[in-house]
Amino acid sequence: MIPPPGVRSIRQAYFPFVLALLIAPPGIAQQLTEPVTFSATDSLVLRFSDESGDQGRLVGAASVSYGDAKLDAHVVTILFDEEELRAQGMLSDSGVVGRPRFTQGGESFEGATLAYNMGTGRGRITKGRAQFSEGFIEAGIAKVREDSTIFVQGGVYTTCNCAPDETPSYSLRASKMKVVDKKRVYTGPIQLFIYNIPMPFWLPFGFLPYQEGRRSGLLAPEYGEDQRGFYLRNWGWYWAVNDYMDFQARFGLWTKGSWQIHPAFRYNRRDRYTGALDFDLVRERSGEREDPDVVVRNSIRVVWSHNQTLSPGERLTGNVNLTTSSYLQTVSDQYNDHVRQSVGSSVRYSKRFRGGRSLAVNMRQNQVFSTGTTDLALPELTFSQSTRTPFQRGAATRDPRWYERLQYSLNSRLSNRFSYTPLSEAELIARGDTLADGTPVSYEWWEALFDQSKYERATGREGSGLDFRATHRVPVSAPFAINRLPLVGQFRFNVSPNINYTEDWYLETGRRAVDTTGVTRHERVPGFFALRQFNMGVSANTTLYGLFPVQWGQYRGLRHTVRPRLGFSWRPDFASPGWGYTRQLYDAEELPVVDTLLTGEAVPQRYGIVTGIQTGLSQAISFGIDNTFETKRVYADSTGEERSRVLKLFTLNLRTSYDMSADSLRLSPINISARTNVLGKLNLNISGTLSPYALNQAGTRMVQDYVFSLKHFRFARLTQLSVRGDFQVRGQTQRQAASASPRDMPSFDAYTSVGVGNPFSSSLGRASVQGWTLNVSFGYRISRPLSKLTRSATVNTRFAFPLTPTWRVQGQTGYDFERARLVTTTLNIAKEFECWDMGFRWVPFGAFQSWGFDLHVKSGRLSEFLRLRQPKAERDRGFDRQF
Repeated sequence: MIPPPGVRSIRQAYFPFVLALLIAPPGIAQQLTEPVTFSATDSLVLRFSDESGDQGRLVGAASVSYGDAKLDAHVVTILFDEEELRAQGMLSDSGVVGRPRFTQGGESFEGATLAYNMGTGRGRITKGRAQFSEGFIEAGIAKVREDSTIFVQGGVYTTCNCAPDETPSYSLRASKMKVVDKKRVYTGPIQLFIYNIPMPFWLPFGFLPYQEGRRSGLLAPEYGEDQRGFYLRNWGWYWAVNDYMDFQARFGLWTKGSWQIHPAFRYNRRDRYTGALDFDLVRERSGEREDPDVVVRNSIRVVWSHNQTLSPGERLTGNVNLTTSSYLQTVSDQYNDHVRQSVGSSVRYSKRFRGGRSLAVNMRQNQVFSTGTTDLALPELTFSQSTRTPFQRGAATRDPRWYERLQYSLNSRLSNRFSYTPLSEAELIARGDTLADGTPVSYEWWEALFDQSKYERATGREGSGLDFRATHRVPVSAPFAINRLPLVGQFRFNVSPNINYTEDWYLETGRRAVDTTGVTRHERVPGFFALRQFNMGVSANTTLYGLFPVQWGQYRGLRHTVRPRLGFSWRPDFASPGWGYTRQLYDAEELPVVDTLLTGEAVPQRYGIVTGIQTGLSQAISFGIDNTFETKRVYADSTGEERSRVLKLFTLNLRTSYDMSADSLRLSPINISARTNVLGKLNLNISGTLSPYALNQAGTRMVQDYVFSLKHFRFARLTQLSVRGDFQVRGQTQRQAASASPRDMPSFDAYTSVGVGNPFSSSLGRASVQGWTLNVSFGYRISRPLSKLTRSATVNTRFAFPLTPTWRVQGQTGYDFERARLVTTTLNIAKEFECWDMGFRWVPFGAFQSWGFDLHVKSGRLSEFLRLRQPKAERDRGFDRQF
C-alpha cells in the first residue's frame, strides 16, 4: 500500500474501511445486517487464530460504527467471533487520552472501558459519565440494552459540569438507577452528598428529571416551617393535556391545621388566544386546636387572564383579580402584596367596523381594602364614530366651501355602575346596627349587590347602589385657516368654531323633602329622563419661528418655536329653573326652603333631580403658549461627510383662563411647565402654579386684589412648585441571557427544558453584570395655596456593580431632607458558584426592616428542592417584629 502524499509511513496514515465481512467467518456475516465502518489514525492490526479467535485492533483516535451505534476511543479491539467491540483510553502525564465514548440513539456515554456487542445491541461501561439535559449521571458500572434502557450501578446525579476525575460540590447518589425510554430516571434509595460527605437527607426512592419538554408527572414538594407550623406544600400533579394547554394541582399541609388547594390551568395557541386561570384557597388556623380563641380564616385568590384575537379588528381581553385582603397580608410572600391597598379586574371586548366605527363592551371591578369601597361596571358599552365630514364633495379640495368644513364625531356610552362604600365600625355602632354579640354588621360587596336590604344596612343609604346611565356626546366643528391678516400680510392662523352636545339618559330621578325633624329625605322616582346640555366656543392657534445665528462648538443656530393658543367657550346655567333639571326644596309645611346670604337676601334652595348637571353660567377665555427651543449639532461621520442632527433643548409652556361670568376671582391660576434633557443624561421636569390674587391679612382666603406690581417686581403668588429629575451613569456592561422570573408563566412555545419539578416556575432570573450602573432621581416640591407651607425634598439612588466576575452588588437608598432621615434602603449581594447561586438581601432600618439569605443549586428543576432559605418567608425576616 502506498502512503498518501505528505505521510511518511502507513502507520501515520488515516485508514477508512468498510468491512464487508469477506474476511469474517460465514456465521458472523449472516447475523450482522449492516456494514461496520471503522477507522484509526495510527495502526490497524488484524489477527486470525483458531485458538484465540479472530481479532482486529485499531490504535489512535479509533472509531467503529454499526447502525446507529458508534464507539470512539484511543484503542478499539474487535472480537469477530463474539461480534464484540472493546475500547479503552491511554494513560499519559496529563491524564487519560482518548477516553472511550459510546453513542447510540442520540445518547452518549463516556467511561474508563467500554464493551459493545453488535449482535445483541447491548453494551457495558465502567466509570461512565453521561449528560442528561442540564444534569450529569456518573456510573460505576452501566449496562445498555438494545432498547436504550440503561441500568446503572453506583449512580451519581449532579448538575455540576466537573472533569471525570473531580468530585462535584453536590450530588444525589443511589446504588441503583434505571433510565427508561429516554424519558424517566428511576432510582433506589437516594442520598444527598456535599462533595464526599453524606448529608442527613435520604429518600426511599428517587425520580430524576431527564426528558426535555413538557410531560405529565408528580410535582416535587417543598418543606419548611413558618408561623402556621411545619409544612409540606406545593406537592401535586402536573398534566400536559396537549400542545395547547396544561393543568396543575398543588396542595399544602401544615402541622397546626392549615391547608391549601392551588389548581391552575393555562392555554395558549399562537396568534389566536392565550390565557391562564389560577385559583388559590388557603384555610388558615391561628392558635392551637384547644385554644378557645382559635381563629379559622379562609383566604382566596382567583386570577384569570385572557387575550384572544377573534378577527383582525376584533379582540377579547380579560384581567380578573379577585383577592381577599387576608390573602395579601398573610398568605402571599411578596412585599408588594403586603402594602397593596386595592385590586382591580376588567374584561373587554372590542370590534372595529368600516367607516371608522368601533364598539367595546367592558366589565370592571375595583376594590379598596382600607375602606371596603367597591366600584363595579356591569357592563359598560361604548360606541364611537370617528370624525366625518358629511357635506364634503368627493375628494378633499384646496378651497372647500364653509359647509364642507363641518365635521362631527360621536361617542356613546351605556354604563350600569354599582358603588358600595360601607360605613365604618364606629358609625355602625353609633347607629346601633350590631349583631347579638355587639359585633358591627359586615357584608361583602357581592352580598350587597344581590340584596338591597343588606346594601342599605351596610351603607346607610336608600336604594340598591346601581346607577344606570347612557351618555351621548357629539362634538361638531368647522376648522379653517386664515392665510392673510390686515396690516400683517402673509400669516397663517388656524380657527376652529365648535359646539359640543351631550345627552344623558336615566331610568329614575330623585326627589327631596325636609321632614318635621329637619332631616332631608330622599325618594327615587322611576321613569325615563334625558339630561341635555351643550357648550359652544371657538379656538385659534398659530405657529411662529425665531432663528438666532449663534454657534458654540458643534452646535449651530438656535430655533425658537412659539405656538400661542386662544379660545373662548360659553355654557349656560343648566341649574336655572327654565331648563327643568332642578326642583325647589320644600319643608314639611310645603314652604320653600331658602338660603340666607351674607347680604341678608333669601334665595330659594334648589336641588338636581339627577347627577351631572352643570351649574353656573360660564363665559371663559383660555390662553396658552408653548415654547420649544432647538439647536443643530453638526458633526462628521466615519467617511468625513458632514452630517447634522436637531436637538431639542427645552420646552416651556403656560396656561391660564379668564371667566367673565364669575362674580369674583375671574382669572384662573397660571400653570407653567418646563422640561429639558441635558446632554442626553439628565431629565429635568419643572411645573408650578401661580395665583394672581393676594391673601387677606389672616392668610385664610384669597381676595380680589391682584399681586401684580411693577413697583415691587411681583408678577404672581407662587402656590405650588415641583422639580423632578433623574440621570443614569453606567460603565461597560455585558449581560448574559437572563432566566425567567420565578413568578412568570412562560408560554407553551417557550418550553424547551421543562422538567417534572415545576413547569410553572423556573430558576431565579439573573444577569451577569460586568459593568456598573448608577441611577439617581430627585424631587423637590413646595405647596402654599394659602399661608401654610408644606415642603418635601428627596433623593433616591439605585446602583449595581460587580466586585468580581462572580460577585454582584445591587442596592437602593435615598434621603428625605424634610424629615432628615434615610428612606427605605435595600442591599442585595449575590455570588455565583459553579453549581450554586447565593444571595443575601438586607433592609437595615425602617418600617420594613428585614433580612434574607438564599442558597440554591442552579438547576431549574432542583432549585426549589435543594434550597436553603432563611427566613422561610418575607414576613418572618424582621429583626424585632413579625410582618
